[in-house]
Amino acid sequence: MPETTPKLKLPNIKKVSLRRFSLFAANPDAEFSCDRHVLCLVGANGVGKSTLLTAINFCLTGIVSDPSRSFESMEEYYKYTKGYAAGYFRGRINGTDEEDAEIALHFSIGNFDYEVRRGMFEPEELRTLSITNTRTNEPISETDEMPPGERHRLYMTSLVEHIGLGSFEEFVFLQHFVFTFDEQRRTLFWSPRIMERVLYRAFGLDPNMAKQADTARREIDRADSRVRNRQWEATRMRKRINEIRATVHAVAGAKNQYDTLLGDHEELSKQFEEDSKRLREAEDALRDANLRLADHSVKETALREEYSKFFDRRFDLRPPVAQHPLVVQSLADRTCGLCGTKGKKVVDAITEKSTGEVCPLCDSPLKTTVGDGVQPGRLQEIDEELAEARRAIKDVHKTLNSLRTVEAKARKQWDKTKDQLDQFDRENTTTLEGLRQTLNAGSTEGSLKEYREQLAALEKEKQDAYSRREELKGQLTKLQRALEGHYLKVEKDFVPLFAGLAQNFLGMPLSVEMDARATDDVKLIVTVRGTTRRLQQNLSESQRFFLDIALRMALTQHMSNPKAAGGMYIDTPEGSLDIAYEKRAGDMLAKFANAGHQIIMTANLNSSQLLLALARQCGQSGMQLCRMTDWAELSVVQQEEEGLFDKAYAAIEAAMESAS
Repeated sequence: MPETTPKLKLPNIKKVSLRRFSLFAANPDAEFSCDRHVLCLVGANGVGKSTLLTAINFCLTGIVSDPSRSFESMEEYYKYTKGYAAGYFRGRINGTDEEDAEIALHFSIGNFDYEVRRGMFEPEELRTLSITNTRTNEPISETDEMPPGERHRLYMTSLVEHIGLGSFEEFVFLQHFVFTFDEQRRTLFWSPRIMERVLYRAFGLDPNMAKQADTARREIDRADSRVRNRQWEATRMRKRINEIRATVHAVAGAKNQYDTLLGDHEELSKQFEEDSKRLREAEDALRDANLRLADHSVKETALREEYSKFFDRRFDLRPPVAQHPLVVQSLADRTCGLCGTKGKKVVDAITEKSTGEVCPLCDSPLKTTVGDGVQPGRLQEIDEELAEARRAIKDVHKTLNSLRTVEAKARKQWDKTKDQLDQFDRENTTTLEGLRQTLNAGSTEGSLKEYREQLAALEKEKQDAYSRREELKGQLTKLQRALEGHYLKVEKDFVPLFAGLAQNFLGMPLSVEMDARATDDVKLIVTVRGTTRRLQQNLSESQRFFLDIALRMALTQHMSNPKAAGGMYIDTPEGSLDIAYEKRAGDMLAKFANAGHQIIMTANLNSSQLLLALARQCGQSGMQLCRMTDWAELSVVQQEEEGLFDKAYAAIEAAMESAS
């Protein structure tokens, strides 16, 4: 076992490219570089800053974090979140753009350059992959002819190897729960199950300690369940002995069979619940799209009717003489439709009279003015609105085709799992009925002995499960003690990292200490001015958020290999801060960035001192702005006050210049 925790070489983003990302209507093919320590995605409310940060993480991991799913393990998180990721961007991307929409990243991990391109609805595929060893300038593998799924598998194995992790699931876990503070505002300090796994990975001597602890806790839970189940069955059995002194003819292997059946049924039921959820989501999305189609169709019909009325009114319910079928046909045939005379003179005469101001038959004056109440420009407006309605209907039809495929796939999976569940019930009904009959068999004194022997077997199984649980607790305690011991060795380095960052924000002395007990998850406890803050309510919302960001930064610094330092992806929660703390938060972020770590962050464009403080600390050489107000269509209010945005941009850029 190594004496120190192996350091990780982590991705450093160099360039981000979008294609057909229709959420950004004014810039769907956006592209920007990340060549400084801080990249700030700056914009107004609702322009899609958080979605862009999510898209970057999606390109890296193939995963979008599901806010409704509780964390159980790294493997389950990755397995069950892929389905959520596959549909996350639907609605943010127009139906006509779904096939082409994609995001590409260029990033480095130590001596390796990666170029990755992923479709926005393809969590387990890559459209392109390039990995180059910068020392030799040679590609790792030829990937152009690979199927998209195989290309993604090569990406996962290469990424894990170059970072120095045990699995791709572990990378996804760290990227989403340590290196990213997203719009869900999920805090490590007050998420004990997540915190424990992070601490084992950050401070355990063996990189597999987190998985070992996770396995031990899950097996402890199972052993606890077996103890309770055997206790319940033993109590029930004693009651039946006292009540009916029944004879139970033991069925060979009945208990093992019962436990196996129960476990299989639970797994199938869990999968069925998951499939049902996906099917409901697909049906809801399809229903919503059909409603949008109905709305657009009603609008198109109304516009057609209005167009017809305006057209008829414009020409007083009668078309011009030149459009009369007889005139049109006569000109086409170069022959008078009344008398049959042919020739150029006939054509000239008909043309002259059909465009005159009197009827060529009765010499009555022709009406040439527009009908009463008709707005001359309205027909053109209606025509433009009809074109827009048709485009919207086409777009919804494209979305419907995509959603029908998703719904059909979800329904097929649901039907498959339901059939498996129904088949399971059919095949095991007889077995379960046999067990019930065995337990309800008639009473004889001779068989009472067998009943008591079965009770003794249950007691033994309960004791075995209890012993196994205690053994696992002992193993977990050893893991916790090993983790605690190593943490104490590195505490002198790690705590100043955290305290230095967090004190930049709070402006008061604080520290953290590890709390490792076998009866609870391992966690870090924060102390502010000597007072322990164990509960969320012990701190304000802004304090919780930025202390948690400080913790993540310190963990990132501690885990990073200095030759490939990790970065942070922050959906900045600045809305809850006053002016003084905004500046403090900016100073804290700048300290992390100036230590050589990358920050990709979002921020609202306002008079925030956070961005100004960050700009003054980092300057033009260390910070760049990505002006997302130019990407999306602004609201009426935002358009009217666009000068305020320009003023805010100018203030930030001036602050960067003054630092340079």
